[in-house]
Amino acid sequence: MAGNGLPERWQGREHFVILTTGFGHGEDVLAVWAAWRADPRRCDRLTVIAIDPQPHAPRGEDGGRHPWAPWASRLADLWPPMTPGWHHLWLDDAPAAASDGEPPEQRRPQHLRLMLGVGEVDDLLPSLVASVDAFCLHACRDASGATAQAARWVARLNRLAATGATAVVASPSQEVLSALQSAQFELQAAVIAAHTHTRAKFAPRFVPPLSPGGLWPAAAPEHRHALVIGAGLAGCSATWSLARQGWRVTLLDAAEGPAQGASGNPGGLFHSIVHGEDGIHARAHRAAALATWARVHEALARGDLPGQCQGLLRLDARMDEAGAQALLARQPWLAEQAHWLNQAEAQALSGLPVPSGGWHFLQAGWLQPGAYAEWLLAEAANRAGAALQTRWSCQVARIQRDEARGLWQALDAQGQTLAEAPSLVLANAWQAQALLDTLPPAQATAPLPMSAVRGQITVLPPVTDASAAPHIALPRLPVAGGGYALSLPGGRLLCGATTQHHDPHPDVRETDHRHNLRQAERLGAWRGGEHGDDSGDGNSPSPIDTQSLAGRVGWRATTPDRLPLVGALPWHADRLTASQHTRREQARMLPRERHSLDGQTQGSLCVISGLGSRGITWAALAGELLAHWVTGSACPVEAELRDALDPARFLARQHRQ
Repeated sequence: MAGNGLPERWQGREHFVILTTGFGHGEDVLAVWAAWRADPRRCDRLTVIAIDPQPHAPRGEDGGRHPWAPWASRLADLWPPMTPGWHHLWLDDAPAAASDGEPPEQRRPQHLRLMLGVGEVDDLLPSLVASVDAFCLHACRDASGATAQAARWVARLNRLAATGATAVVASPSQEVLSALQSAQFELQAAVIAAHTHTRAKFAPRFVPPLSPGGLWPAAAPEHRHALVIGAGLAGCSATWSLARQGWRVTLLDAAEGPAQGASGNPGGLFHSIVHGEDGIHARAHRAAALATWARVHEALARGDLPGQCQGLLRLDARMDEAGAQALLARQPWLAEQAHWLNQAEAQALSGLPVPSGGWHFLQAGWLQPGAYAEWLLAEAANRAGAALQTRWSCQVARIQRDEARGLWQALDAQGQTLAEAPSLVLANAWQAQALLDTLPPAQATAPLPMSAVRGQITVLPPVTDASAAPHIALPRLPVAGGGYALSLPGGRLLCGATTQHHDPHPDVRETDHRHNLRQAERLGAWRGGEHGDDSGDGNSPSPIDTQSLAGRVGWRATTPDRLPLVGALPWHADRLTASQHTRREQARMLPRERHSLDGQTQGSLCVISGLGSRGITWAALAGELLAHWVTGSACPVEAELRDALDPARFLARQHRQ
């Protein structure tokens, strides 16, 4: 704090970012939190990035001796599973601090966010995409074998340093000091709390041009306005995240309210996946599932959202006890998020006669996506107030950019402007391409590789219904694996779902109901009489009347690699050819529909789509990643995962072949 000129340097700022290469039991973070809360001139948004290979939850026995005791228990309550990568903890939504002469209704809400990186500094720091105002480099203390390693990543701190950034290094070696100078920091010795530290200030001799697909600076206040088209889970989550960053948001949807498309089902799952290689898909899904759990588990526990967060059972008939234990030995952190259960244990946990063992995911469950979307908008409105506008029954027929005014515009079929803003976010699933096709050649973007996949769910009558009761076994927690089954309020069973490509049929079909029932039967949640399951004892229930079943049809936007599309849209290939752009094989170097004026970000054209059948799992992380692209906030995932979700990845792959 003292070495970095805090709290004075964050005073009057809208956003301030601190990075510390150590966490321990959170002492430094708690001290910063207490100082921020006590400062009447604190910044609106404070982000603390902490990296530690083995961070520990705050020690309750020490809390009473420190001024941060009231916050230690809050941090402990939010403590995430210690899986590798980044974890996001929204620690504090502070009441707006008083400002001289400012009416209370105009005071901006404030928050403190902790980005906790679990891993070695030399692994995570190069993968961080952020703009840092103050560095606290604990990990540079001289240690056997560590000095040269630290010097390598210290030499690249200029990549993360914001204008005017400072750094404090504890007892550094000469090698580390030389690396700090290589990163364009000017050194100054200092004595802080009776210890010799080195204080440094970022003084770049050269500032390279912005990478088209990299981190752009925050927009000027007058340009911090985004127009979001589409109010499904993707659009509502993007709105939530943008409002958290202090942006104005205008949300448009053709329906009469949120989540009227595929997000309108009565229930859906969120969970991680397990894979022996722990590659991009496994890491991305784990980050997404944990982001959803972090966002909703308190609301689910309070009953603010319909659903359940006590875990989920995913069956795996190909895995056995020996294989599961071998996997856990290779990935010991996996036990933080999933436990292997044999068949008997899985049956006891679920209350169903499941056919195999499986993984019990701990930070998982189900929730109602429509209620989730409404909750996100209510939270955003509570935070943003009049800065959030929602407009329903607005059918957008065309988009265009007013170059003279620097505004993206959404137009109706008559060519009338429905809304306009410097930044435009397309969150309307596969329908986004139809709007992109209305752009002139000078603004054309690469086609979105998305397709609409039809899905139908089945909801059975309550078990109190005499005709349905003999057929249904309600699971104690959601069960997935070759279909899924979950218990809805009121004793109803939800099962599904079908997956049909190139199928435009809008009505609920009896054949799809029967498909879903067969899947539920394999899971042990339904016992039917028409599929050859009669045991010969005369006790099989009579066939259920499928006409009495409820169902719903929706279309999911899917991509070829089954990962979402989140970020600024790249130029169309024809524009690249016309401009003779040569760096086409690297997604981050591909030009984007992003605009700047006098070095200041002015606006961008972004997409958040392709969430597929895992919309609930993906929505929270995708919204945070979208806000990073639009606002310049710290990236919520490693750069490798950011690239894996970048909408330019397909265009870059074409040029690498």
